[in-house]
Amino acid sequence: MQHSRREFIKKAALVTVSVPCVGFLGNIISPFAYAVGKDTKVPEGQTAVSESDPVASAIGFKHHVKDIDYTKYPQRKKSEGKNQFCHNCSLYTRVDESWGKCQMLTSGVVSSGGWCGSWSKKE
Repeated sequence: MQHSRREFIKKAALVTVSVPCVGFLGNIISPFAYAVGKDTKVPEGQTAVSESDPVASAIGFKHHVKDIDYTKYPQRKKSEGKNQFCHNCSLYTRVDESWGKCQMLTSGVVSSGGWCGSWSKKE
């Protein structure tokens, strides 16, 4: 199979143009990753808080905001609630990119893209 110089230049140009686009798309998509929820592994030695934990259940905690019951927690649906996630709550302490500790839920780690009714703005 013989390749022409022209074919090589076309493919090289395509790769050269594509590489910066991947980084650009990553920057566009990454802010939405919290909203969608990441299915990532829990940090080693940690366990994820169970959504059926009595405290978690009482405050409406969900690891993914898409699972919130908006009839019980209509404040999450309001415009000011759209940007409320565990990762920007004052009760949250980051463990890694996807997980952190919550002062309300001490039985394990919570997803950075989660939410509960005790959310309070980080100052």
